[in-house]
Amino acid sequence: MLPETISHILATRPALALSISILVLATLINLGIEKIKGPKRNIAAFIVAIVALCITEALLFILPLDSVANKAVEFFVFDNFSRYFAVFAVFVTIAITVAVYYYSESLPEVPAFYALITGTAIGLILLPSAVDLVGVFIAWELLSVPLYAMVAYSHNWSRSVEGAVKYYIMGTASSAILGLGIGIIAAITGTTNLYLLEYKISIVITNLFNQVLLGIAIIALIVGFGVKLTLVPIHQWAPDTYEGSMPPITAYLSGTIKAVRFSAPLKVIMLLAPIARYDARLYLAILSFLTMTYANIVALKQKSVYRMMAYSSIAQIGYIVIGLVAATNAGVTAAIFYALAFAIMEVIVFIAIGIIIKYIGAQTIDDYNGLASKYPGLSIILAFSLLSLVGIPPFIGFAGKVYLFVAVWSAGITWLAIAFAINSAISIGYYGLVIKRMFLEEPSKELKQVRIPVLFMAILWILTLAIIAFGVYPLPIEKYARRATFDIA
Repeated sequence: MLPETISHILATRPALALSISILVLATLINLGIEKIKGPKRNIAAFIVAIVALCITEALLFILPLDSVANKAVEFFVFDNFSRYFAVFAVFVTIAITVAVYYYSESLPEVPAFYALITGTAIGLILLPSAVDLVGVFIAWELLSVPLYAMVAYSHNWSRSVEGAVKYYIMGTASSAILGLGIGIIAAITGTTNLYLLEYKISIVITNLFNQVLLGIAIIALIVGFGVKLTLVPIHQWAPDTYEGSMPPITAYLSGTIKAVRFSAPLKVIMLLAPIARYDARLYLAILSFLTMTYANIVALKQKSVYRMMAYSSIAQIGYIVIGLVAATNAGVTAAIFYALAFAIMEVIVFIAIGIIIKYIGAQTIDDYNGLASKYPGLSIILAFSLLSLVGIPPFIGFAGKVYLFVAVWSAGITWLAIAFAINSAISIGYYGLVIKRMFLEEPSKELKQVRIPVLFMAILWILTLAIIAFGVYPLPIEKYARRATFDIA
């Protein structure tokens, strides 16, 4: 019976079955390598992680989608929506793993850290595949638990532990609130499957008591999701956690992790009944406005470039939520498109800043004076990514912001579209300041000349070329984003 079951799973959902199996195996192997003593165990663990992630990326891209007869009886389904998020998430995870290799040279228990990375990748694949609220919760936690340890395990133990504790406390609290919302919905509808909720809610919503309970459940879901998406005012943990993490992990948390996390509320809210969706959109519109406005204003006041970009990351998630507020096919497509763009841009920014901190020792905005005179390539990469975050053509950030603006304007939410444009203009103040300091100021005498690893620069150039290429010609990404939208809109 068991061989028949395995054969059936491989036949109907090969991508999920094989990719998750490979990542679980890689995680177990690296945990085993951790117990082996020897100088080559770190490189062995790195190779295991990279090979597993590369094979997983290929499988997710080439294997067929799940062939399930009825999504209403499933927990996880690998469709166009989940493929879109999973493919770019694993791709970025590969880049992060390479960056971690250089940062983990002097740290203990490195194989265990690579096990955390492959374990996190499991959550990255399962979360956008979840079609049941219970599945969403399980994948949400699978993604969260390894990250708590990854934040604690970093380059500055005092800051790292502080950041990890704040992340853990806020994360567990948000999970409890998320569980409360799921429990209330299950109690009043009798189901947790996303494809049954619209029908079930439309039946029970006629009762006033159920309407009140549903309102509480929606608030609980938004708070539960919003904490880890860093929506203001439930973002307080994020700047300290980002500052305490090693730069590759900050790049991971602030970009890829948040982008994939966004897939959960996007799917959940779009598959709710229209009346519940309307209430959720109203709450999210307010949170989007508060998030981008507050974060951009606070970022203007920062002296530390690292902390400045932490607040920038918070502002960017406020932009992405705009697409969900529009709640149209164009809005969802724009949000999905910008999620990918945002993830890549954040990785470039934080890896570049991490290189500057680790090898050059520059941390404050004043330390960036004249950086381009000694590190022109690195400065150009950082400048391009910052311009893309502003939304300047011909970078991918421009295309993403145009899609978002048009979607929210067409949906009739004019005030939010105007706030979006104003906030993008405000962000020029701090993005432009960094560029000005690098290219127009005289270099400091203390600015030292060091050799940056070629592989680091190669990764940054590949990602930079990607944001230029897809900025000039965004249609391939937009096409896949539109295809992903059809599965939930």
